[in-house]
Amino acid sequence: MKRFAIFTDSSCNLSTKEMEEVGIAGIIPMHFYLNDKEYDASCDWTAIGAKEYYDAIRNGAKLRSSQARSADYEKAFRGALEAGEDVLSISCTGVLSSSVKESISAAKRLEKEFPDAKIHCVDSCNCTYPLALLVIEACKLRDQGKTMEEVEAWIEAEKLCFNEVGTVDRLTYLRNAGRVSASAAFFGGVFSVKPIVVNDELGNNVAIEKVRGRRGSIERVAELVVEYARTDVHPEIGIGHADCREEAEALAELIREKCKGPMPVFRFGYVESGVGSSVGPGTLIVGFYGDPALRSLYKKNK
Repeated sequence: MKRFAIFTDSSCNLSTKEMEEVGIAGIIPMHFYLNDKEYDASCDWTAIGAKEYYDAIRNGAKLRSSQARSADYEKAFRGALEAGEDVLSISCTGVLSSSVKESISAAKRLEKEFPDAKIHCVDSCNCTYPLALLVIEACKLRDQGKTMEEVEAWIEAEKLCFNEVGTVDRLTYLRNAGRVSASAAFFGGVFSVKPIVVNDELGNNVAIEKVRGRRGSIERVAELVVEYARTDVHPEIGIGHADCREEAEALAELIREKCKGPMPVFRFGYVESGVGSSVGPGTLIVGFYGDPALRSLYKKNK
């Protein structure tokens, strides 16, 4: 069976060390501009520290994001192809990012040069830790001997089960980035109201509830995770935080207290800089495997 390399993009919230531990061939960087200086988005935080980054946002730094580039995909894919491997690329949801389009563009150019190779590009309908957990499972299946076609079929069948639920401290950043599909009226302009956000069936960020107060929003996130997670199938839960580690740990403790099934295993990390530029400081994002019905809860509020 021909070996194949698995790639993803930096919205997966995994560092280079974590990438290497699970056997991901490469993480294609998104980009951001902080006060007009360009950086690669990543969870390595080598060019700028996570604390410094989120403090800059709090202090009103000029910030804009930029997507992963086709040339970067082409360079990464070429390395695998020249080593005799096929390529499976699993990208951030296409409704929020051009990553999957850029990967397909690179694949089309390389197919002419490597006609005997297979280059498959998949829209994960996810980002942050749900994407990470999906890619990690894909690597496990590959290492167990599954073919690329079998792994791709599994992704298509299971990707909507990798869920996300979270809350932001301020909706301003998501609105400015065009990342929330919800009207301003939904939040009523009440400053203390916090949105509960999930991914819908396409991978859009959608607000499903409004909860008063920070503590209330964290408790509600925990309740939804416990209600929809299937830790008996995949026990790992990832909690990404935008410079609010203590609240992330408090959220994990609430999930443990409320959990009725097998105890989850937690993975913590800063929300990577590309996504962080959209969600803003104080954001908490939980990724887990569970009931895909969570993705349709927003329809109750229409």
